[in-house]
Amino acid sequence: MLIKQGQKIDYKNEKWNIQADYNGCDIRNNKLLSVKNDSREIINIICGDTQIEASILFDARETPINLIGIPADFSNVSVVVCNTQNRIALYINGELYDEDWPLGKVPLENSVCDFLVGECTICEGTPRASRTTTGEISNIQKWKPDGHNTGVGDCMPFSHGGTFHLFYLFDRRGHRSKWGLGAHQWAHISTKDLINWTQHPMAISIDEQYEGSICTGSVVYHDGLYYAFYAVRMSDGSPARMTWAASPDCISFEKSHKYFELSSKYDKPSARDPMVFVGEDGTAHMFVTTSLHKDNGSAGCLAHLTSRDMLNWEETEPLVILDTADQPECPDYFELNGWYYLIYSIRGQARYFMSKEPFGPWEAPADNILISPDCRVPKTAKFGKDRVIAAGFFVDPPERGYAGYVHFNEMIQQPDGTFKCVVPKELL
Repeated sequence: MLIKQGQKIDYKNEKWNIQADYNGCDIRNNKLLSVKNDSREIINIICGDTQIEASILFDARETPINLIGIPADFSNVSVVVCNTQNRIALYINGELYDEDWPLGKVPLENSVCDFLVGECTICEGTPRASRTTTGEISNIQKWKPDGHNTGVGDCMPFSHGGTFHLFYLFDRRGHRSKWGLGAHQWAHISTKDLINWTQHPMAISIDEQYEGSICTGSVVYHDGLYYAFYAVRMSDGSPARMTWAASPDCISFEKSHKYFELSSKYDKPSARDPMVFVGEDGTAHMFVTTSLHKDNGSAGCLAHLTSRDMLNWEETEPLVILDTADQPECPDYFELNGWYYLIYSIRGQARYFMSKEPFGPWEAPADNILISPDCRVPKTAKFGKDRVIAAGFFVDPPERGYAGYVHFNEMIQQPDGTFKCVVPKELL
């Protein structure tokens, strides 16, 4: 449908594309489109001196979503705002520049085109690529995904069958997407040699508006399937839900839409970051970040659950109970040459602990900071028999607050069981 200035739009479909084309004219420093419902401006597209900004008001929030694009040429421009209900994105000349994940709908019924420059149409929305999902990466150290305001968040390395996978929280806006809920999703890259990396489609994406963020977790292989365990931050503010998705190939994951929770002795609303592995006897173990209720308050802890089928989980005694209210985030665990290692982070800073027994008691080396204080929530995966590769992220730029570029280290085991962290030789 062609949009004209002063025209009543009255578009009832909640999924739509608005496209505006500007051929042969320089659109800098111009207001391009304004759509109002009563006195509220629900769509506003303007072009400044260096960028195009689109503001879209959804009825679930008072603050509009703002999308930004920075095209190379301002004289022949095609601008598309694509709304699929679960995602709204800005494309310029066919290229994705920005996106967010909304709540509610844009009240286009009874709306009016208040101002228009150029030729503009609205039609039923058709999904477009969310980001570059394929392609090779040749320089992985300090890498982050292409695009405006993107970054690598929490990293979840996993290795199986000679392939090293890096799942990570794909971030836009430094945790400020979806009105501060984060709107993170599991992105995925992989390698067979740590040198040449392949980008894959989004492993676990936001598919429903109630999903405020797909949060940190872990991947494990069991009986021919790859399981990704994670928590979903809920858009309505209710407690996060722990759940899982499964895949036959470690590429395409299908959500289970089943949820599990801890018993009432734990702080169930804060339960998150499930770390799952399979022991030598075939028993699966899960460590969950939470707090343990005590008579004199609460203590940060790692709840410990076990399963024989990845579906039904039973609680055992907590793996760790801290002497503070801080919760041990993003836990990690592995065995190497007779030593068992536990990693967790407090306020983003990771430390590691050692034991000769699978589940403690744990001892802390004199310097047990993993990699560096600024490498955020690193986690590990074995690569080959004896190599342990850690991946974390550095916030970049610092004022972003969250997410930035990925940083890899190899953990070299010393004779006393402690680690020395070095850049893998392949990445020097």
